[in-house]
Amino acid sequence: MSIENQPTATGDGAKITVSFAATNPCHVYDLALALRARGVGGMYYSGYPRWRLRPPPGFRMRTASFRTLVTYGLQRVPERLRPANSRLFQWQDTGFDRRVARMLEPCGFIHGLPGQCLRIFQQARKLGVCTVLNHASGPLRQQLALITPEYARAGLEPPLREDRSAALLRRIDLEMELADFHCVASTVVREQLLREGVAEERIWVVPYGADPERFPKSSAVPEGPFTVFFAGQLSLRKGIHYLLKALELVGRDDWEVRFYGPAMGETAGDFAAYRGGGVLRRMGAVPQAALGRAFAEASVLVLPSAEEAFGLVVVQALEAGVPCIVSDRVGAKDLIRHRENGSVVPFGDAAILAEELVWWAANPRRVPDRYGWEPCAAVLHRLSSRAAGM
Repeated sequence: MSIENQPTATGDGAKITVSFAATNPCHVYDLALALRARGVGGMYYSGYPRWRLRPPPGFRMRTASFRTLVTYGLQRVPERLRPANSRLFQWQDTGFDRRVARMLEPCGFIHGLPGQCLRIFQQARKLGVCTVLNHASGPLRQQLALITPEYARAGLEPPLREDRSAALLRRIDLEMELADFHCVASTVVREQLLREGVAEERIWVVPYGADPERFPKSSAVPEGPFTVFFAGQLSLRKGIHYLLKALELVGRDDWEVRFYGPAMGETAGDFAAYRGGGVLRRMGAVPQAALGRAFAEASVLVLPSAEEAFGLVVVQALEAGVPCIVSDRVGAKDLIRHRENGSVVPFGDAAILAEELVWWAANPRRVPDRYGWEPCAAVLHRLSSRAAGM
């Protein structure tokens, strides 16, 4: 179902304050904006500087951005010349956590992301603030189990290994212990947390939305060749290998495939081995607004990931009117109605993915449903009010 058809909040007159802390705005910044519009927004602690986010007047924000700026600045440096991303982002996250813990203000709830909120949650407990671990990704051990076979297939070492990530795993375990509630965007992560032993009543499912201004709705099926979009990091985790294999099975010379996102050396072998038809275009990383405009030219978005807690680009594409084909490991599958607004395919099955591509090429359409952030905020507002006993 579309997000606008999700259950809406009840008892919204209750006054609560919901604060967020995140190095990267990802989904939480838009959620914080939507909660502010409902009158329950607290402080937003940001790893991005204020000038980068450009919040509306009156939006309460404090920043701790030095390490984030360094980390993302180094992403412009070739992989071989910079520290490993796993080390770099842990350095970013632990520094952010310390800074925010020192500036944390009393509120009703504080949402933090795994790996970057241990000290924040410790301070929140001292202040009597309810802690919510907001899972932008699934539990790390389960992530590793899902993606490690992809690295083995490519003959590469995964960026993280459980035997080399003891400190990070222990940190997340402590955050899990300190969390009063867990906020997830999909049933995929809910099921993963249940396997970790988290009580069902402590898990909130709040789907993600998309900004209609950044992702304007296109009602017209694009003219020209059937055009497949992929958007995300060109990594092994994203299952690009299986998209390329599906395109080889289809063998259509008149199709075009556009890959939006930063290139990763780990998928170079898959691209080099491609023997299919059509035109492959690597567009590089682009701002969200540019991607939103480009969606008008997309026939379908494909996200065939090995592991994906939600897949924000899916709801962005749906908001723009683009059908989406996702693997059954992508959390945003919760929003997909088979062959109405997209397709869900078994992960790693290039033959079924090829069948769905052929079907969508023969049955082009646009998605009319809306997927804004307000209904998502309404769900979180209701759950928070219930937790607060209001």
